[in-house]
Amino acid sequence: MLFKRILPVLLLLTIVVYFIARYNGPEPGLITAIDKSNLEEFWKISDVAVEEGQFHLEKESASITSRFRLRDFELSLKMKTTPGAVGQLNFATSKRNWGKIRGYSVMINNSDYSTGNVQKTGSLSKIRNNFIRTAADNEWFDLKIEVHGNHIHVSVNDKLISEYTEPLNAKRLEGLTGMVLSRSFISLRKTSATGEMLVGEMKIKPIVEEENRKILAIQTDSLADVADSLNQREFPLIDFHVHLKGGLTMDQACEHARTNGFNYGVAANCGLKFPVTNDSTLNSYLKSIAVEPVFKAMQCEGREWVTLFTPEAVAGFDYIFTDAMTWTDHKGRRLRLWMPEETFVDNDQEFMDMLTGKIEAIMDGEPVDIYVNPTFIPAQLQSRYDELWTNERMDRVVNALLRNQVALEINARYKIPSIAFIRKAKAAGVKFSFGTNNVKNDDLNRLEYCLKVIKEAGLTAEDMFMPRSRPERKILKKGLPSAITG
Repeated sequence: MLFKRILPVLLLLTIVVYFIARYNGPEPGLITAIDKSNLEEFWKISDVAVEEGQFHLEKESASITSRFRLRDFELSLKMKTTPGAVGQLNFATSKRNWGKIRGYSVMINNSDYSTGNVQKTGSLSKIRNNFIRTAADNEWFDLKIEVHGNHIHVSVNDKLISEYTEPLNAKRLEGLTGMVLSRSFISLRKTSATGEMLVGEMKIKPIVEEENRKILAIQTDSLADVADSLNQREFPLIDFHVHLKGGLTMDQACEHARTNGFNYGVAANCGLKFPVTNDSTLNSYLKSIAVEPVFKAMQCEGREWVTLFTPEAVAGFDYIFTDAMTWTDHKGRRLRLWMPEETFVDNDQEFMDMLTGKIEAIMDGEPVDIYVNPTFIPAQLQSRYDELWTNERMDRVVNALLRNQVALEINARYKIPSIAFIRKAKAAGVKFSFGTNNVKNDDLNRLEYCLKVIKEAGLTAEDMFMPRSRPERKILKKGLPSAITG
């Protein structure tokens, strides 16, 4: 009986000793530079030129691959890409059968938005996708990957971009079951035919003491399962409409995004009597968040915003958006629809016709990328939303969005537009974005309404808005209207 009890322990110890004994890489627990002096012993390179201590990966499939296997490690690289270069840092994978999906891949891609692969540097591809530019072509940047137990950290320029804790029996879609942590090779691989990847420094700290591995507990639920499934499909889970309000800090917002598998766009409120009122305050704000791993957004408040800023300053944002909640009615009254004391509804049908006309005028006149808080109506009318948003009115709004290439926000806070409106917009070819429009530090939530809409309206990645590259930004191409739109 005693022998049967200790046999599993003996077998486990034997396995541990066996793998440690077989390890033939750099010294465990110490940081070792990867350079020309240890290439023959520890690394295998393919189509890589070594010049003045730098590794140059120019050809497609050029690679640096470890000759040893690791499960836990810390790896840091100082890199630079030229335009068109895309690559991956692969681990828990095999050095053969590149076409099969096994292990994890960290994306290396610094191209402008709407150029090349939509995933950007630091993305833990298909697990915690990152769509935000964290570095730029032709500039050196630092990339660090840490694997400890069942936890993965990916940082770019000392900013944590992707964070993932692999659960026991991780749920994977068909064809992705091999995307789990294991003791295997590490490889840096160029995947594009254009551009060049340069590695100035590459250091590794192997961790092989398997008996000291820490496995972190993780709790999952149905929402987490949905988000994980969408990430595996590379669906862009991006909340483009977040505010640092009510005590919410940038660090808190980024942590919430990483935990839930989202990306965030953080928006400044810009307009008359708002924190950002001119080019000077706008540029100061942009400078203050330049290094943060979020999309930089401008919320254009009211109709007067077009008189306060220049196109060149506005173009510093990744995208801009507005709503139709502030305008002046036919009697000269300035309405703010979310404030009952500043909302005047003399006749329901006349008000809805006026609102629809204002939406058309705003979309036609203002060079915005996203229509947010869409189809919002005052509190006294909200119980009649489906009645008042008739097919004719919906068609007018959809057509205005289409002819001006404006995306339609699916708002998680207000749960608008309706599913019927979204289906009509999708059938017409309108692009969509997700947005929370939080007002406090505890109401970011988890895009519940948006996740519901994805399923009920059949949205795909191709239906979703992504920011334009800087030369293609609407504000630079269209300019600003000569007069306010409402």
